[in-house]
Amino acid sequence: MNVQLGDVCHFLNGGTPSKSIPSYFEGDVPWITGADISEPVVRFARSFITEEAISKSATNRVPAGTILLVTRTSVGKAAISGMELCFSQDITALKPDPHKLDTAYLLQFLRIQGSHFDQQARGATIKGITRDVIERLEIPLPPIAQQKRIAAILDKAEELRGLRRQALEALDAIAQSIFLEMFGDPVTNPKGWQTSHLRKVCDEINDCPHSTPTWTEHGVVCLRTSNLTEGSWHWEDTRFVSMETYHERSKRGYILAGDIILSREGTVGVAAIVTLEMKVCMGQRLVQLRPSASILTSEFTLQHLLYVLAPTRLSRLMVGSTSQHLNVKELKDLRIPLPPLPLQQEFTRRVEAIEQLKTTHRESLTQLNALFASLQHRAFRGEL
Repeated sequence: MNVQLGDVCHFLNGGTPSKSIPSYFEGDVPWITGADISEPVVRFARSFITEEAISKSATNRVPAGTILLVTRTSVGKAAISGMELCFSQDITALKPDPHKLDTAYLLQFLRIQGSHFDQQARGATIKGITRDVIERLEIPLPPIAQQKRIAAILDKAEELRGLRRQALEALDAIAQSIFLEMFGDPVTNPKGWQTSHLRKVCDEINDCPHSTPTWTEHGVVCLRTSNLTEGSWHWEDTRFVSMETYHERSKRGYILAGDIILSREGTVGVAAIVTLEMKVCMGQRLVQLRPSASILTSEFTLQHLLYVLAPTRLSRLMVGSTSQHLNVKELKDLRIPLPPLPLQQEFTRRVEAIEQLKTTHRESLTQLNALFASLQHRAFRGEL
């Protein structure tokens, strides 16, 4: 039996505190946007608001265990709150009727609705889905005991994927540790390296086209922010465009091996290096950087960007009140240390050794992802 979510869920809207409220972001209540949702459980917030801001704004406070669905910008991302928090208007909270619908089961269902939500999204600049789209969505509704069993199977598969991702994150941490040991903190520059503006030591810094392309079933990969992680690529949700669209979106500069692609909106500051086998163009909210090979290596530049654009250091460069983004002009004016090229090349060699280990973990993760996707689809067809 299928039911509409509107019949088994209660919905809560988010909101952004008004700037008329003094010091509204100087409180201790976690407040998140869609950019903070990247894992199945939200345990981190970049902003904290005051009790006054909550009482005088449209935002709602929800307890740990609440489902959060991104309905604007990065539409379709879903997670469970791991703590009491408030949230922006980019997010809708769902509270299922506990007698009819299991929370973990609902979360797993929402996480496979990305294509449906993309099709229903509307908006000229910022895409979003309405409450009606969510309420009318039909979900298979077996007995609660069966829902819990299905959710437990999928949660276990997700746990295995999480362990593999943790191994990859640990290797990334090793790379950054080596970076700091060799070059020092690039913000304080304790080794006294000469510095330069990024625009002066990159051959290309190109903003993306500010339009949504026409997607095709096959063709050339068009990168989106969801394809980026901290130093690596994520291909679970890959989109394609025609060859004509590929050339049209590459007018500012074709993407070449060694280029760095950086997210400047949404999950800001994540980036990765383009590899030889990749033929790609940019979707929205991305920036292409090409370090000058005689001055910078791509690996050194990438680690520098990942460090200085980490959430704890990023706020000084962010613009925008509701949909914050990294201004390309500010990015071009960002200063970068210039250690001797041979030292950077030694760092590259060390990173390449780490990348070999990461390749093994990525292959395993790919297999786990395929298994998880199969389990998801079988679960909601009544085959588990």
